[in-house]
Amino acid sequence: MQMKKILFNPLKNHDTSKKTNLYVIFAILAFCIATAIAQGTSFFYAPHYTKTLVLTCLFVTYTGLLFYLKFSGRFDEDRIVFMIILLGILFRCSYVLLSGLYERQHDAGAYTGMGTNFVNPGHIGYIEYIYKFHKLPDLNPYELFAYYHPPLHHIISFLWLQLNIMLGVSENLAFENLQILPLFYSYLCMVITWKILKVLEIEEKGLYIGLAFMAFHPATIVMAGSVNNDMLTILFMCLTILESLKWIQNKNLAGLIRLALCIGFGMITKLNSAVLAIPLAIIFLIHFISVLRTRKKSILLTWIKNYFIFAIIVAPIGLSWILRNLMRFGEKPGVPVPGETSPMYTAHYSLWERLGIPAFSDWNFPFPFHPISAKACNNTWVIMFHTSLFAEEYPANLSDILLILCQITFILAVIFGIITALLLTAVLFRHARSRLEGQLSEPFPPHAPGQFTNQKTGRENAIFLLTGYIIMLISFAVFVIIYPYTCSSDFRYVAICLVYISIALGLGNKYYLCPVYEREDSVFAKLKSVSMHIINWGIIMILAFSTVIYIFWERW
Repeated sequence: MQMKKILFNPLKNHDTSKKTNLYVIFAILAFCIATAIAQGTSFFYAPHYTKTLVLTCLFVTYTGLLFYLKFSGRFDEDRIVFMIILLGILFRCSYVLLSGLYERQHDAGAYTGMGTNFVNPGHIGYIEYIYKFHKLPDLNPYELFAYYHPPLHHIISFLWLQLNIMLGVSENLAFENLQILPLFYSYLCMVITWKILKVLEIEEKGLYIGLAFMAFHPATIVMAGSVNNDMLTILFMCLTILESLKWIQNKNLAGLIRLALCIGFGMITKLNSAVLAIPLAIIFLIHFISVLRTRKKSILLTWIKNYFIFAIIVAPIGLSWILRNLMRFGEKPGVPVPGETSPMYTAHYSLWERLGIPAFSDWNFPFPFHPISAKACNNTWVIMFHTSLFAEEYPANLSDILLILCQITFILAVIFGIITALLLTAVLFRHARSRLEGQLSEPFPPHAPGQFTNQKTGRENAIFLLTGYIIMLISFAVFVIIYPYTCSSDFRYVAICLVYISIALGLGNKYYLCPVYEREDSVFAKLKSVSMHIINWGIIMILAFSTVIYIFWERW
């Protein structure tokens, strides 16, 4: 009966999705405003246990709503998606309210306020410079730490500071409210992940666990309170993935323009967001070759014009910061480094030690936290896993129970991190075959330029996603080689890979746990089905255990 509703009532289903979009947008805006207000009231100064009690009441209310929807028979796909996103919103809101401006930050620096002429380092100092002097820094951006970053995030943060001051918020609380912007970006990343999964036609169980992975992974929650430019960068990268998948389906100029804006603004947030332009360029090349094969001059000229429009939009925006620094200061793109005397310096170790398969002792399973020092740990992949769960924390007073839970969660994260990377490869090949064999999309009429390749959508999706994931990891390894420090191996540089794993989980459930597949009698099909169940439960355990760890971790 449910399948018939989907088939015969598409307009009703579309209306429900539109309502869900509105509910999600309302919840995001409401919680952003509520969090900002809470930080600007006496709640900000309340004892930790008082804050925890208030937030616990919110979660109890959420649980009540969840049970009401469940037992009243109103649990359809859109409502489940809304409840997953709402819980992700609550987690992020709670984290920001319980952690201050300087907690678990990266390259944050400090501020001294409008009443001083000090120019402070770090991202907060960068924002403060624009706030004090109402202009981009005049100094060489490579002479003061963190000022080398492109300025979009810092300009938006300055405007947010100004709005806070105009509304009568004190300067200290206005700076504390800098966390609201990455909080907002993190909310949007959940929504865009949902949209990505829907573009790939992932539904129900696959949609829920794929979205939940992005919503509840500890890295995304910690980064929601980070005042640097990482979260906005991930947002633009998520948008680039979404718009690329949509463009692969539609092949139109409007999609190219949206892609140009996503990549361009991503590059003036953080230059590494340009990495996704590489798999996109491969798709462009494949498409342009197919245009050439038509031997139709009108279609060829149309797409030359379209790609030219894409270039004249993305290049001035994306390269503006690089060109500014070249012309004004003679500086090429790069990252200032702390020097060879830093305890984080890893160049003394071989490439295999840094980027090869870690030895068992490298993992440090008894105490799975990042020690910062290269002497203690210098393998990139180990540091990546450490920081993916626990950021750069190295707790001194962790209870025995929590430590055991951290050990278990870390082991599970390593095992299922490797498994899901392999799963991504398998399901993308399966996705390409299913789209081609089943011809899930009807071909567009011949008069629609560039849309004659729509039957190859699945193959192009697979190429774009798989090459994007591989290139992301390769660029991460190259970054570690060029800048040989343990901080270069932090998971935040490849946090966008969480979206790829969400896709792997979604497609894995779609292909290996669908009713048709599960009815197959082959041993291989049953093995895949059982394996997918194991992966699902492994991911759920990682998310559940990491949530418990952060709830009882007395480090706020």
